[in-house]
Amino acid sequence: MTEWTRPPDEEALRNYHDLKSRLETALQKVNKTKDLREAKGYLIEVQGRFKGLKLQREQREELYNRLQTAFEKINQEISEERQTFENEAQLNFFNLKTKVEEAQFLADHPKDLKETWDFLIEVQSAFKGARLIREHREDLYNRLQSAFEKVKALQNAERTGFEKQAARNYPELEETIEDAVAFAMSTDDIRTAKDRLIRVQELFRETKLLKEQREELYQKLQEGFTYLKIRQEEDADRFESQAGEIFARLLPRIKELAEIAETTPEFRPVRESLKEIQAEMKELPLKREQRDELYSLLQNAFETLSLRQDEVNESFEKTARVNYDRLKIMVNQGLKQAEETHQYKETREFLKMIQAEFKGIKLIREQREELYSRLQTAFDILGKRLDEYFREKKKNWAVKMEYKVSEFNSEIYSLEAALEKDIAALAGMEDQLEIMISGGKDHDAISGLKARVNAAKISIGHKEEQAKQLRSGLDELKNRLDPEEN
Repeated sequence: MTEWTRPPDEEALRNYHDLKSRLETALQKVNKTKDLREAKGYLIEVQGRFKGLKLQREQREELYNRLQTAFEKINQEISEERQTFENEAQLNFFNLKTKVEEAQFLADHPKDLKETWDFLIEVQSAFKGARLIREHREDLYNRLQSAFEKVKALQNAERTGFEKQAARNYPELEETIEDAVAFAMSTDDIRTAKDRLIRVQELFRETKLLKEQREELYQKLQEGFTYLKIRQEEDADRFESQAGEIFARLLPRIKELAEIAETTPEFRPVRESLKEIQAEMKELPLKREQRDELYSLLQNAFETLSLRQDEVNESFEKTARVNYDRLKIMVNQGLKQAEETHQYKETREFLKMIQAEFKGIKLIREQREELYSRLQTAFDILGKRLDEYFREKKKNWAVKMEYKVSEFNSEIYSLEAALEKDIAALAGMEDQLEIMISGGKDHDAISGLKARVNAAKISIGHKEEQAKQLRSGLDELKNRLDPEEN
């Protein structure tokens, strides 16, 4: 026996497929949107399709269950969002309430109206985007607006007093500015004029004025500064042009002298010419880099002269030292013979031979004078011994005194030679110190050179005192030798 089956309901099947398609479309939209209320609307729209629609019971239950599951999920999310909103709104309320209360306090006790107003604006900005319950927002906002009204009233009162003070300040400051600008446009002293404008500018910044008054006086003050700036630029252009001409004139002169310094045998004329240019530069307008370049060339030329002069002096001094040592032995021998010998004629010839050695020989002037003086002393002693050969014992005493005079002379000449050399060295150091100061050299180097100059001066002073004492002793000996003549 064949089992009987119910024929399918075509209408119910079509309704099922259509509603299922709509439900799935709605669920896709729900998954895409972030607006929960919009998502719920999609579901409500599908829910409305169930009413009066012919469906098989199991198909209706299937679709309705899916729809209710989606509703439950959306409702849960809405509930969670509402709870989150309420928590956030409550927290925002407490935070804003603190700020609004602080704003109210500042409005009631303002110290600086601008700072208070800026704080109110800041609090007002905090309302934007802040999630709040409507009643809380209205309450706090009304309280903040009340604070704004209080500050506005104070600002109006302050503005009225400010305008009165500005009206008093304006004419006095206008006169001060006009006087300063007139002075700037008439004086040749740009630095003084600029300092005066700067002082007026500081006064201008501190003076209470209305906006239009400030703009007007600022424009007048700027005219003075602009005029001075133009004059400074013109002066700078003139200075640069003049400095360029002077630099172009001095540079070849110094270079020429620097070249001469490398080869000349005459050191003094070149050194004097360099000193003249150095002194001339002190009064001339030059740019710093130009002055530094010229001073550097001068310094190099001075150093070249000094090095070459030292080399020449060193060579001369070596030869002079050899000649001095050789002649000194001969002069000492001649002096000794003049003092002791009884062979007067042979001794005189020996002294004349020594005297001939002085002609054309290289000797430092002080050494030459020292030895020649001693040689003359030998001649004198020999002559006196001839004249006094037969005199009493007093002769011996006079000879000894003459020998002491010779020793004094020798020491004096040696000391004077050392003094002259020290004085020359001091002059060189003083020249170098002047160059270093003029060229803006390192302070430590200048201090070190100054210390050397002071030490040299002290040493010269000691030697001068020693020479003075030696001359005094020499005069005393001469008086004892020949009191009537002296």
